This record gives sequence, C-alpha cells and structure tokens, in this order.
Amino acid sequence: MINAIIMGIFNIIISLVNVILSPIDILVEQFLPSLDSALNAVGSMFNLVGNIFGFVISLTGLSSTALSLIVMYYTFKLTVPIMVSGIKTAVRWYNSLKL
Repeated sequence: MINAIIMGIFNIIISLVNVILSPIDILVEQFLPSLDSALNAVGSMFNLVGNIFGFVISLTGLSSTALSLIVMYYTFKLTVPIMVSGIKTAVRWYNSLKL
C-alpha cells in the first residue's frame, strides 16, 4: 500500500516536471542546431585544417625524407614517456596486488 502511494507521488512529480519543462524543451529544439549539424561542422573544420596543414608543409620545401624523420622523432619523443609511465604503473599495480 505504501509502495503504491510512493509510486503515485513520484509519477505526479515526474508529470509536473515534464509539464513545466516542456516549453524550455520546445525552445531548445527550435533554436539550437541538431547534433548531426554540429558533428558535420566539426568534420568540416578538421578537413579545412588538414588541407591547410598540407599546404603549409608543401610551402616549407622539405623533402619527404626530412619530413618522415621529423615525424618519427616526435612520435618517438611523445610515445616513449607514455610507455615508460605505463610500465611503471603496471609494475606498481602488480606489486600492490602481490602483497
């Protein structure tokens, strides 16, 4: 009996909140763009940046060998600290679980 009363009170509160928030929901749906438009805009921005990045690299006049050496250097420089940190964390976890 008490469970039914509590469920009824919750249903009334939920319906009142829906009634109160429905005008705000209508305004949001009407004036904000949909999610697919936002995702398309982000994709277009990345395409534009990619095109500009390629154009700037071609303006530098560096050979493909020099560019690949630069990319390999920065890849190594950025991944080795992450790998070392991951190994240290794994060893720390192993030592804490071993006890």
